[in-house]
Amino acid sequence: MKKTLLLFLLYSSSYLFAQTTYLSTDYATQNESFIVSTATAPGLTLDFVQTGANFNWDYSALEPASQQTITYQNPNNAGYKTIWCLFNGYIVNCNSQFNNNFNLATKLTDGLVLQGIGLTNVIDHLKLSTTSLEDKMIGANITFNGTTVPFVASFQSPDVLYQFPINYNDNYTNNSVLNLDLTTFGVPILIASTGQRTNLVEGWGSLVTPFGTYANVLKMKTTLVSNVTITNNGVPQQTTVTTVSYKWFDPAHGIPVLQVDGNLVGSVWTPTAVNYFDIERCLAPNALFAYLPVAADFDPVANNASVSFVNASTNYDTLTWNFGDGSPTTTAANPTHNYSCPGTYDVTLEIVNDFCSPSQTDSITIPVVITDSQNVFTTEVLVGDASLLAVRDYAGTTYQWLDCDNGNAPIPGATGQTFTPTSVNGNYAVQLTTNGCVSISDCYTLGVLNNPNFNLENAIAIAPNPTTGIITISSLFEVKEIAIFSVLGELISNRPDLSQQASGIYFVKITTDKGSVMRKIIKE
Repeated sequence: MKKTLLLFLLYSSSYLFAQTTYLSTDYATQNESFIVSTATAPGLTLDFVQTGANFNWDYSALEPASQQTITYQNPNNAGYKTIWCLFNGYIVNCNSQFNNNFNLATKLTDGLVLQGIGLTNVIDHLKLSTTSLEDKMIGANITFNGTTVPFVASFQSPDVLYQFPINYNDNYTNNSVLNLDLTTFGVPILIASTGQRTNLVEGWGSLVTPFGTYANVLKMKTTLVSNVTITNNGVPQQTTVTTVSYKWFDPAHGIPVLQVDGNLVGSVWTPTAVNYFDIERCLAPNALFAYLPVAADFDPVANNASVSFVNASTNYDTLTWNFGDGSPTTTAANPTHNYSCPGTYDVTLEIVNDFCSPSQTDSITIPVVITDSQNVFTTEVLVGDASLLAVRDYAGTTYQWLDCDNGNAPIPGATGQTFTPTSVNGNYAVQLTTNGCVSISDCYTLGVLNNPNFNLENAIAIAPNPTTGIITISSLFEVKEIAIFSVLGELISNRPDLSQQASGIYFVKITTDKGSVMRKIIKE
């Protein structure tokens, strides 16, 4: 009797503490979601390499910095089935072929579009079987020059993420191949990628995270060597990156309950991210954004300056952008905004975490500078012997001349680009309105009988300077002739156009009925 009881206890003990097995049926299914916390930076200093049989890993000290929800969906609903079938020539048998290849899909990233170029809605398409989980295709919307089209990139050799069942001491290597040709979409880029993935199940035991304790887990070490060649406009550039990830699997959960990713350089492994299965928590929102281009310039052809904003905030449910120019706010994640006028605008992003009770709010304000390198919004005024000329002649500009000696009072009827006062002497300015933006020039002295400020030099203006080609000449007097010379004195052109000339310094001679002036101009 005692011997029988002893054998039972030994058997029960070995069963309770034996390593577990993770099956394909334990993995995520369609319409299943998981909340994942990303740990704060101090969590990267913990020892994640330690391992062994019947090992106890304690990472209860991890603290969440942010959270995300990972959702697995039906690939038929991801939006890329039709384009995949067209690319592969499946017309009448599209549904059957697609379902034979894919049965899981998950979003890799929302992506973003910056200045008319980018990727959005990037979806990973997977095939889960009783023996493996394979990454087989990536779908995305590609935007180039403002035009968006869907595209798919199929692995020529699938990336085998896992082989099932997962058991202690499993050790296997698989190779993958993925080639992308974006030239058909007008993007001069070719991408050739090969990967070698090695999975080693190097430990089993118990695991503790801030979520709780897992009594039976398997620890897997994944080493991925990626060789990527990117050919841009015919110029190839090759890189090789080795990443090492440690993952802990519990059969009760459809994804690794803890995953630590890092880069391996030589023999040194540096962890870069710690993610673990969790419940939704109230985390302080952190507002952050960037924008491109950093120095946006007003484009007179487009009649605006386009700025793309990138939201880098964490721990929020809703957001609001205020672009600082009086335009309506927006709740778009990564908006692009067109500014109508140069200037400095205080852009504010406000985010709200509604899960917290009460809700928590954070905001950030960053000044965005819109430049005017082509001097479209110039407030320069040319002073003649009897009249004033506002140099700005941009389409849609309106003018209102002001009496500086009378508190900048508007002068009735003085709404033309040129102003000829009726009084003998005075100080005058002009209010210019373009695209709804108002600016006022300096005050200029004009004396009809004797104007000491007048000479031919300040009666003629050239814009823009520097220039990329066409220049505009504003003059109080009739222009008789234009001549453009090189720095060597060679006559280049008799037209105000440097479009076909090389970058450098040129001289423009302007002849009027009052005489000639010579101006230096820079061609960019």
